[in-house]
Amino acid sequence: MAKLAQGVPLTLAIAEYIHQRRPQTQFIIPVAPTVEVSTIAQLANPEYNPVVNYFPGVAADLQQIGDQFMLQTKTGLQVYLYTPHPAYSLLSRCCFAVTTVGANTAQLGALAIPMAVLLPSYQLDAMRSWDGIPGILANLPGVGGLMARGINSAALWYIQRTGKLLAWPNIWAGSEIVPEFSGRLRPEFIGDRILEYLQNPHRLETISDRLRQVRGQPGAAQKLANMVVEMFES
Repeated sequence: MAKLAQGVPLTLAIAEYIHQRRPQTQFIIPVAPTVEVSTIAQLANPEYNPVVNYFPGVAADLQQIGDQFMLQTKTGLQVYLYTPHPAYSLLSRCCFAVTTVGANTAQLGALAIPMAVLLPSYQLDAMRSWDGIPGILANLPGVGGLMARGINSAALWYIQRTGKLLAWPNIWAGSEIVPEFSGRLRPEFIGDRILEYLQNPHRLETISDRLRQVRGQPGAAQKLANMVVEMFES
């Protein structure tokens, strides 16, 4: 929820910015099976999620046409909520993805989908899922919010100072294949970077080619199945 509370308003603001400049662009959010469509809608509502107030005009209402859900803003931006899981068949048709750090970057990398990886810091006291002592401190009653803000500020400073790579494709390659952005991100800045890619298909193809190079060879499921068969036959 800490990621979604910041990510839903931010990505809606980015989509709104792109929509105004490239209206033919279509937007989707693949909804994880552990998340309800109604939860996504709540996080786009400023009455429920105060982070929406950082981005004036991006509040969205949940609409339903048949069995299809979407978020719609007052300007007419429509972001479709795709609930079938896994969403690989739809994702593989996307030109570009906007995501955050996590295993999802490995999935998108395996599908060779160019992406921008965001680590926003609008609520430094919201992320409290650290392991070990930092996690204990961040969840202390009363002072946990202050501790979380300090821990997350230090982590963000370290990432920005050292240039530490967080997206799995970049970690695999040891260099930045897909762009990573952290801090109090401005939708206009991220939107302009994405538009540069969308307007230059050869750059997208270059990223896709590099993602294919670092993702490894396909056929892992078949190899695992062969290992199981060999184990039982031996």
